[in-house]
Amino acid sequence: MTLVLATMATLFIAGDACDNIPSLTWNMTCAMACKTPQLFDVCKEVLKDSPYISAMTVYAVAAATHATKTYDDTVYQMAKIVASGLPGDERAAYLSCTNRYATARIQMEAAIADMNSCQFARTTQEYVEAVAAVKTCGEKLSAGWPLVAAVTADLDVTTVAANLGALIIGRSRSKP
Repeated sequence: MTLVLATMATLFIAGDACDNIPSLTWNMTCAMACKTPQLFDVCKEVLKDSPYISAMTVYAVAAATHATKTYDDTVYQMAKIVASGLPGDERAAYLSCTNRYATARIQMEAAIADMNSCQFARTTQEYVEAVAAVKTCGEKLSAGWPLVAAVTADLDVTTVAANLGALIIGRSRSKP
């Protein structure tokens, strides 16, 4: 019984985290943040190298950082596709996506800064804008075009990052 209580206490210790933000296993955090099996699997993949028990902000930062890396990879591939020469509509779509991804990256970097500083006044809006930017890109691409699958995967990662961030917003007592 004592071992069970000690284990449960360990799961909810805030440590160096923001006020009122618990430490949990990444598996528990993913289960709380992701209600579909697909997003739960994405979350587990994104957080697999994170500490098993940590403050939820650590997981939010890890997911947002992962998202920015996937953005960089996708934009690099988009630049290669555009440079290879495309018809006007496809070229315009990929150039628009590049701009959308720049917006998503800026917003995700801002969310990372918010998590690190425990200041959440704009965090919800940053996540909303990041998700919208990647989603808009996906809507501009036609089925069968290169990178449709990559953009869909990026939207999943962005959604997971936003869902992890949403767990934190409202739990913290920090003031904007």
